[in-house]
Amino acid sequence: MVTGATGFVGKALIQVLKRKKRQITVLSRKQKSKEVLFQGIQWIQEDLRNHIDPIKLKGINQIYHLAGEFNDPEKMVDVNLGGTKNLLQAAKKAGVQRWIQLSSVGVYGKQSDQITTEDTAPAPDNKYEKTKLASDRLVAKVCRKGRIRYCILRPSNVVGAEMRNRSVFELIEAVRKKKFFFIGPKGAVATFVHVDDVARALIACQGAPDGGIYNLSSDCSWEELVEQIALEVGVSKPHYRIPEFPVRATIKLLEERVALPLTQTRLDALTRRCGYSCYRIMKELKFRFSKPMPNGIGDLIK
Repeated sequence: MVTGATGFVGKALIQVLKRKKRQITVLSRKQKSKEVLFQGIQWIQEDLRNHIDPIKLKGINQIYHLAGEFNDPEKMVDVNLGGTKNLLQAAKKAGVQRWIQLSSVGVYGKQSDQITTEDTAPAPDNKYEKTKLASDRLVAKVCRKGRIRYCILRPSNVVGAEMRNRSVFELIEAVRKKKFFFIGPKGAVATFVHVDDVARALIACQGAPDGGIYNLSSDCSWEELVEQIALEVGVSKPHYRIPEFPVRATIKLLEERVALPLTQTRLDALTRRCGYSCYRIMKELKFRFSKPMPNGIGDLIK
């Protein structure tokens, strides 16, 4: 069973599961989608924020829990934590054997000048990250008591041609129009992972040891990523670079007065010097990226 199946990552996972000819059930608050992708799939219309009858999970032996609230802070506790709790309780009573949880490297918070591993202490600093971490911990607690084998996958910024977030597409356009410039010294880390690799990693988690936690990020330098984008769109690679401090100060001064294309969050992403280690998933699950960065960014460029 897959929750969050109509989302960006969910659709990529469904495609892989269908190619493998798995029997799939979708649990969604939405009515059954008429998309070709979902033809032949059992559909349970249910809101995770409500009590879930275990009978509806009869015959399910594995759950991919991808559903979550990313945009509305008012719903994050109810969906990310409450929804997980409701589904866990039903899964335990229904005899589900394995739970694979889609989390986020955001639970580690803002790390700096180091490589973040699965052993790094979580330090979430916003509501989304805090509720995702709380959800992960709840999964660990309930699954141990309910004797459900579980695994948690934590990807970085997931990208792909069908993504709704426009920030990467805006980056591509800035490079195409020769309006992009680097900020701060060389060596900042771009932390992206292609959606197809996230789907493949979720499948790989079937073979994970009980309680396994895995980070997933195809890191490269911003110089490498932007150079690849320039190559893909057929322009010369950008060279212009300005200091970070005046840019950050300008954003802080103006962001409450006017809508700026460069926000503090985007500036953080463009200047971060911390990456994520994928050593564990590559060693334990023999995972290899099919669309590693920077080349994987080509899928987003038309």
